[in-house]
Amino acid sequence: MIIGNGSDFRNMLMNAKGTCPNCQQTLTFGAAAQLGRDHGISDNVVMCGNCHRVFEVNLGMGGMTLTSDVTARYPQIKPKRTGGLFGWLRKK
Repeated sequence: MIIGNGSDFRNMLMNAKGTCPNCQQTLTFGAAAQLGRDHGISDNVVMCGNCHRVFEVNLGMGGMTLTSDVTARYPQIKPKRTGGLFGWLRKK
């Protein structure tokens, strides 16, 4: 049972945090969902602001879990490239 008003519950869900499985960036549900909408996605997914990958999400009381990478479904999204010569040099 949850005691509180609807606004508190909404804020708790919108501020739920999870970790991007691709780049390990911490995401907040509200911001990550809005980023997807800003890129023309109306489905219930979130987008990582760091690597630009799109994920299905399980949202719960304890946070959110990003499940599967569905970036390929959205051709308008161009994931950031990683690696290459300069990526390798930065790690050294």
